[in-house]
Amino acid sequence: MPKIKLNSKIMAATMLLCTLTTFSQTAQAQRLRPTSLLNAKCVDSGAGSVRVEDQDVAIGRSVYTSMFHLGSGNRSASLTCKIKPNRSLEPVFQTLNLGFGMRDNDQSSPRVAVNIYVDGRQVANQTVRPTEKTELAVDVSTASNVTIETVCSSQSQYCDRVYFYQAMLQPKMPVPIPAATKK
Repeated sequence: MPKIKLNSKIMAATMLLCTLTTFSQTAQAQRLRPTSLLNAKCVDSGAGSVRVEDQDVAIGRSVYTSMFHLGSGNRSASLTCKIKPNRSLEPVFQTLNLGFGMRDNDQSSPRVAVNIYVDGRQVANQTVRPTEKTELAVDVSTASNVTIETVCSSQSQYCDRVYFYQAMLQPKMPVPIPAATKK
């Protein structure tokens, strides 16, 4: 009889351990989900406009839901976001994935340069024109701030807006803690 009780206690403890491990892995996976850049503290600057709104737009004969757009007009517009939380000693994100383009509507618009800055240093530059879309992955593993800037290629002609349908921050993977070794 005592052997059966001991076996059932071991089995119950094993099941509890498996449940707690699964719960811990699920909680960790939820913390590692991508988050929108717009969840960070963001401010706009430049002579142009920044507008945050979901809007369906046609880019390259496909429909995308834009999260925000930058309208440089005939100058520039930019959005700067603080991506390192105040309470964190280290940056918490690995990559910023961007997807953007210009609508099919105004094919006579001049091209627009999209510049990406990480902590004030330019790390990427991509020029788009109407009907074109582009996707970029930017390393933000050491970053506190990210700036997206659009610059019109013409000072005399109005440039159409650049629509961002993807702006997601991928979290850093946690560093595994090595198991203690027995001697």
